[in-house]
Amino acid sequence: MRKRLIFRVDDLGYTPAYDMGAYKAFEAGIGSSADVMLDSPDTVGALTWLKDKPWLSVGWHRHLWESPVLPPEEVPSMVDEEGRFKWRHRHQELMAEVPYEEAYKEFMAEAALCKSILGRYPDIATDRGDAIPLEKAFIDVLEKCGIVYGHFSSAPGHRMNKVCREKYKDLKIFSAGIQTGKGFDLQYFQEYDPLKTMMSLQWTEAEEVYFYGWHPGYCDDHIMAESTCNIHRCKELQAATSRELRNWIIENKIELVNQRDVLYGTSEFQDHLKEIGSPLWTGNF
Repeated sequence: MRKRLIFRVDDLGYTPAYDMGAYKAFEAGIGSSADVMLDSPDTVGALTWLKDKPWLSVGWHRHLWESPVLPPEEVPSMVDEEGRFKWRHRHQELMAEVPYEEAYKEFMAEAALCKSILGRYPDIATDRGDAIPLEKAFIDVLEKCGIVYGHFSSAPGHRMNKVCREKYKDLKIFSAGIQTGKGFDLQYFQEYDPLKTMMSLQWTEAEEVYFYGWHPGYCDDHIMAESTCNIHRCKELQAATSRELRNWIIENKIELVNQRDVLYGTSEFQDHLKEIGSPLWTGNF
């Protein structure tokens, strides 16, 4: 039985400080897929950093917490008086007020920004499946740009319940969640153990590919003000660059892959590990 793992680094583009730490997770040889937020303070910096790293797959980590790519006057229903998305992470229900046309324009602008720097659109994205016009616009943009979505299901015990589209069922890709019932409550920070959670993964014939999303990076004032997942990022970075995680991958003969490898049968990430002489290359196991 193959044990394949997509190690996804989430939230690329959030802030320069966060990204500075996140890059270390890739440099450690663990990160195989980068999920980029296309509306954030360091989006351009993150895409520029990724441009010459074709062995990494790129996901559209749809955020909509920061500011639109388009001028605020072009998407008035989406922004507040500061020109930022009016719902942020606290009032998601306000997304229902956005007309299809504005959402479509903004999502196309975000996709175009990615392509203008990276040279291609994101490889994958995660849809929410809601019926509101904004979500319909997002799906239509993904379809127009050829971006894969709906390709994974939730692993047993996951906090979300997501089932993949029928066309991807045979790939057996499952998302493993990192949050516990306590979420990212700072009151329980000392109990938060991402490494232990990762190392509890169990592969079966039914679950051939896991992808695991961490937010390994540094924290700053902006993240502290905006996100409940804040200093937890530093703990995830420590775990992602640890000897324990590397040894666990080697001892359990886990094949690190990117999203394209699973979708299209390529071996881009393993070829990269071989080229740089990484002990994580499966040929060394």
